[in-house]
Amino acid sequence: MFFSLSLYIALAICGLGLVYKIWSWLSANIGEDSAEYSPGRRAAAAIKGILGAVFSPKIGTILKVLLLDGLLQRRSWQVSKLAGAAHLCIFIGFILLVWLHALGELLITDLFGDYEATLNPYLFLRNLAGVMVLVGVGLAIYRRLTVPGMRLTTRGVDGVAIALLAIILLSGFVLEGAKVISAQVFDDMVDEYGSPEDMAETNALRAFWASEYGVVFPGQDQWDPELVAQGRELNDDSCAECHVAPQWAFASYGLSRLMAVAAGPLSSEGFRDFLYYLHFLACWLGLAILPFTKFFHLLTSPLLLMINSVSDREKMNPANRAMVRALELDACTHCAVCSIHCSVAVAYKRVPNLNILPSEKLASLAAMARGKELSEGDLKIIREGCYICTSCYRCTRLCPVGINLQDLWFAQKEDLAAEGLIEPYAELGRAADNAATGSREVSLLKVSSQGLQNELRLSAQAHTFSECYRCQTCTNVCPVVFQYQWPKKELDLLPHQIMHSLGLGMREEAMGARMVWSCLTCYHCQEACPMGVQVTDVLFELRNLAAHGGVETG
Repeated sequence: MFFSLSLYIALAICGLGLVYKIWSWLSANIGEDSAEYSPGRRAAAAIKGILGAVFSPKIGTILKVLLLDGLLQRRSWQVSKLAGAAHLCIFIGFILLVWLHALGELLITDLFGDYEATLNPYLFLRNLAGVMVLVGVGLAIYRRLTVPGMRLTTRGVDGVAIALLAIILLSGFVLEGAKVISAQVFDDMVDEYGSPEDMAETNALRAFWASEYGVVFPGQDQWDPELVAQGRELNDDSCAECHVAPQWAFASYGLSRLMAVAAGPLSSEGFRDFLYYLHFLACWLGLAILPFTKFFHLLTSPLLLMINSVSDREKMNPANRAMVRALELDACTHCAVCSIHCSVAVAYKRVPNLNILPSEKLASLAAMARGKELSEGDLKIIREGCYICTSCYRCTRLCPVGINLQDLWFAQKEDLAAEGLIEPYAELGRAADNAATGSREVSLLKVSSQGLQNELRLSAQAHTFSECYRCQTCTNVCPVVFQYQWPKKELDLLPHQIMHSLGLGMREEAMGARMVWSCLTCYHCQEACPMGVQVTDVLFELRNLAAHGGVETG
């Protein structure tokens, strides 16, 4: 009664969690266009898309992707052999445990007839599956500890999920090992299926199970070989239909050999009951919190891979695109491949903001999308990580589960802009332009080169603007200038004019020119200058001056 009730409670919590997750896919808004599509419109578009894919030739592609990318983890192998091996072991091992152990009596009995957990192939495969999951967890932990950058992406919730999984598996192995060495379990079996009144047969079976199967009977270490042989015959006649040698359960049997030295307490009914309750309650707890942990990707990652295999993000129904963006937040396996290979991850050494890393930026995006209240400071931290991204698409190309991270980053920028948090670079340029407005009305005032250097705080290299004699070579080779018919109108000041403005002491005028903020840093101007003026470096340092307090951004 207790286990049935706890199972139903766990299933109810899991079901409510699934409903919550599906509702979040239908209601979360990521990007300025997502709010246009209500949960009803998204649900209708999703059902239409599913039916259109299932009842079409695309079903072959879907099944192929489910097998190769979902089950065999092909994409993970292509990105990282270690990550691929870890995910393959965990994924396949977990599926086998659910099929052969958790739902064995339901699924296998319907498919193949009678099911006995103590027969092969179930006994062997159950141990194999459990060992696969443990090996996968071990590989994942090793990878997280040894691969540079992985530790930064470790979250507390990941540790809790791994610990719970370890408790489930280890308690199961130890429980099975305790049953192997338990004399009480043997006696209960004889009482239920044998003839306990026939002590001769019972002693023969005891001798065989102690010698061959590892049962530990108190006070009996040696057994007569003839009695063992007699017990083997009885076992073949009476027990072999339901029991194979426990050695096939190689992991549990190996533990039982270690436990045999303390067989009394470790095979007692109290210890076995403790392991039994621990194992099943941990399973029910894992089931209950499944939708809220990283292991939910066991369902969402294959789903996303199948969606991506038959649809193009650009051509997708906008309502479906809004839902898929929300789904992607739950499909992430937190493998950190995107963060390890991020083009700007190195910036973390100078800017200790975890939102620079793609895998961590997803968590912030999820908080924004699901309506979590964030302070202005939190939003500015998120913005900093968002706009350091160079849109190189590397994270999207490498994601093992096919998350279109670049699409999410663009949508996040739209949401930040809606909160008034535009790109810091653009904000600095706008502030510099505002600061320059007043100086354009002020008469020009010459100052000494040394005085100007102190005022602007430019480096000696950038201070070479004082050598400019306005030959306009830098302007003539500038690709930014070249793209406009009326460049002066679009850029405020041209490169040679900026150098001249600095020479005249027009600090805000030079800093606020749109040319400073439009420069591509291609270095054509600097390479062409006959006087060796470091034109590009000057423009770049003007930006840095603005960023370090040269202009007020409000």
